[in-house]
Amino acid sequence: MLHRLILALALIGFLGAVTLPSYTSAQTTTTEEKKDTKKAKATKKKEEKADTKANTKTDDQKTKTTTDKKAPSAKQLAARKKFADCAHSWGDHKKKTGEKGKKDYQDYMSKCLKKED
Repeated sequence: MLHRLILALALIGFLGAVTLPSYTSAQTTTTEEKKDTKKAKATKKKEEKADTKANTKTDDQKTKTTTDKKAPSAKQLAARKKFADCAHSWGDHKKKTGEKGKKDYQDYMSKCLKKED
């Protein structure tokens, strides 16, 4: 009996300690402006320098950083078409044979892609 009483009081104390701070915490409604510290000033100076360096790039330099995608070759287009055809035919094959799963799909795709047209 005493053991249960001690356990119950300990549990109540723990729950009270855990839940109490969330109910008693006050929210501040005023905001204070922080004074600039040396580190904040140094960071601002670095950002300003980086901005000025970024602004000095010419239009040619800016366009060089973007990559232009090349159109796929005829060989790549044919491979994509064959892959898409095999993937679409997997549904019919699955209905006929009852195969399921990733392993069966991969086996079917490898056989289908190796076939000559």
